[in-house]
Amino acid sequence: MLARTLRFAALLLALPACGGADTLPPAAPQAAPAKPAARPESLPAGHLARADVDAALQKGPPWVLRRVPIEEVIRDGKFFGWRIVAMPAEWSGIDLKPGDVVTRVNGMTLEKPDDLFTAWTSLVIASDLKVAYERDGASREMVFHIDGDPSKKTAAAVSSDAPPPKKPRVKGTVVITEEPPVDDPGE
Repeated sequence: MLARTLRFAALLLALPACGGADTLPPAAPQAAPAKPAARPESLPAGHLARADVDAALQKGPPWVLRRVPIEEVIRDGKFFGWRIVAMPAEWSGIDLKPGDVVTRVNGMTLEKPDDLFTAWTSLVIASDLKVAYERDGASREMVFHIDGDPSKKTAAAVSSDAPPPKKPRVKGTVVITEEPPVDDPGE
């Protein structure tokens, strides 16, 4: 269940930014602060600032999961999506509500561990955030355009959290033989 919960976090990473800059907690001070990406003072409806998306991505899935409790939804014995149990008050501008079931993010389901990493890393360069969900049996979709260029710093931070590549598993039988000791003729 923990692995599935972490998979869901990828879909919500950029959602805190939907309400504007005031919805994100202040970033922790850095030893050598970098110049932040330019953020428009007011964004049109349906737009996210790249700087806000980057800030959410760099905080990671645990930051989101502390704010949005979820439940796995299984229908007809198969994974269907994630039911939102509660939303923080500061995200009230987002159309997602408690009881909604999120089914896809940018066209991807978040059922397997690899799905989480794929969705997570795709948000680093994505130009849109699309969240498909179901409310009261009706399918819906939210689409947010991400304004701004992708950040190399965020890409590096997210890729450094990547799971190590899987080592190929050797299949078959390995036979180890020992040679009998050779008598030393000099004895």
